[in-house]
Amino acid sequence: MFLFLVSLSVSLSAQVVKSNTVGMHNGKKCYIHIVQPGQTVYSITKLYGVKEHEAILKSDIHHLSVDDTVWIPCTDCVVNSQVRARTEQSGGQQETKREYQFIVVEPGQTLYSLSKKYNVSIEDLNELNPELRTMGLKAGQTIKVPGAGRTGDNDSQVRARTEQSNSQQSVVNSQQPGASRTGSNGGRQPAAYTPKAPAEPAVVSPLIEPGRIHVSLLMPLHLGDLDKISTTKFDVDQRGKKSYGAFEYIQFYEGLLVGMERLERMNCKVVLNVVDITGKTRMDIETAINTHDVTRSDFIIALLPKEQFEYAADWAQKNQIFIINPLAERDEIVEGNPYVFKCMSSVDGEVNELLKIIGGMSGKPHLYIITSGSKNEARVRGLVEEKLKARGDIAYTFFDWSANSKLVATMKKTPNCYVLNIYDQNRDKNHIQVSTLLNRMAAAKSSGVTLVSFDNYILKYGDIDFAQLQQANYMTVNTELDYNDPSKKDFIDAFNEHFKVDPIGAYAPMANDIIIYFVYGLKNRGTEFWRSPNQSSVSGMLCPMFFSQSDRGHGFVNESAVFYKLSNLRFVPLSGRY
Repeated sequence: MFLFLVSLSVSLSAQVVKSNTVGMHNGKKCYIHIVQPGQTVYSITKLYGVKEHEAILKSDIHHLSVDDTVWIPCTDCVVNSQVRARTEQSGGQQETKREYQFIVVEPGQTLYSLSKKYNVSIEDLNELNPELRTMGLKAGQTIKVPGAGRTGDNDSQVRARTEQSNSQQSVVNSQQPGASRTGSNGGRQPAAYTPKAPAEPAVVSPLIEPGRIHVSLLMPLHLGDLDKISTTKFDVDQRGKKSYGAFEYIQFYEGLLVGMERLERMNCKVVLNVVDITGKTRMDIETAINTHDVTRSDFIIALLPKEQFEYAADWAQKNQIFIINPLAERDEIVEGNPYVFKCMSSVDGEVNELLKIIGGMSGKPHLYIITSGSKNEARVRGLVEEKLKARGDIAYTFFDWSANSKLVATMKKTPNCYVLNIYDQNRDKNHIQVSTLLNRMAAAKSSGVTLVSFDNYILKYGDIDFAQLQQANYMTVNTELDYNDPSKKDFIDAFNEHFKVDPIGAYAPMANDIIIYFVYGLKNRGTEFWRSPNQSSVSGMLCPMFFSQSDRGHGFVNESAVFYKLSNLRFVPLSGRY
């Protein structure tokens, strides 16, 4: 496989603002820069007078978004903010010289948008509202901003109400951490969610032709952009294949080819129809599908973003063709569409498997579920609580992260406990929270704590402390291919032989498993496979699949989940037991 890279464009019209805030990142003094609209790696590094390859310490830097945090190493900077320094120099009287008002944060507002609206720096907002540094910005929160408005007693009254409101967000299950089992949700209501009604059951169509399985692959290859690719040494060294859409998902296609080769050895013949999806509208998707005659398919594999997949799934339902989603995490994609298969393991299956493992442990370990109460966590939290109550054999406590300073003492009171981290605010906050959590757990190393997450932190955060994860007896669901597993090593070797590179992440192995599972099922059972799409282990697959359907009017979700434990610096499958 060729590795191509393209240079990042610079928005000349973007307003560039240099940060004065300095902090420590991975032991280095750095400017902490908040990305603003139109900014790129190049424009940011030019602002600070550094080179691209030595400047950015943020993972996945090629996908900068507004409000992302970027760390830029500096040598002669002082670790504090100039805002704070100016305040100290003025004798702490800065606030008395300006007028302020209190505003209620609206949905969708960010620190950046507020800083522009009220002509104040993000650093100043943090200084005026210290709670933002620990609690973050939330819709409905009252904060202080510059501007003519309330002063004196009125100002104090509003602040008092704000502190009372904010303090309520820090309650830990209405009990102190370390308390006995509780079913309380800390006074928070789960996020509103309305599931789709079931549709009519799927109509199973006959195979296109006997002896061969016709498969359409919909994915964004961006082949029309190939002429824009740059192969200079700087681009290759600095940017990586994710800089261009043409190669972002290429390993999925390559994994599919490896799987097809294995199917050939099992006498399963495949006709593959590849459709390059580059448009974003419903009309773009349907035009591409109709142009490539996707109606002539026994099933569709669609590696597409959320909206594009929804369009493709609607089309598949109308044309009565089953459609496979490889990597979506949301179970909702199967609702109201009985033709959809979700291949990523469902949260339901993951929770079931985790509680099976914990429930089977001797000594009845206590389970702590770390949460922040955000709407992002509501459904997972509700599912965990529902299943814990149904089992009744596992002692548990929901632990609010705002009281994390008490976590070590809490864990030491219940040795050999499990800590399930479902905290979910946003990408940067989640990253900081995981690092802090690992530091907390390192301080309680003698208590035999086991950390559990549904996301693989090693894959999600490139700078995670591997030694701390090992010390925390880390368990997770999705993991990289184990090079020491003979069945997986065979796939890795085949992939490397064909494409001269190792498979990275989940794309290639998932593609291999999908093409083998569904083609082999149709080859051996015909269209009856769609009515009951489960089969015993298939040769060449890397991970198990077991599909369930909550209603004949909904699609299928993969309930199979295998947890892995970090042991001797490698992941070992638990299979429900140690």
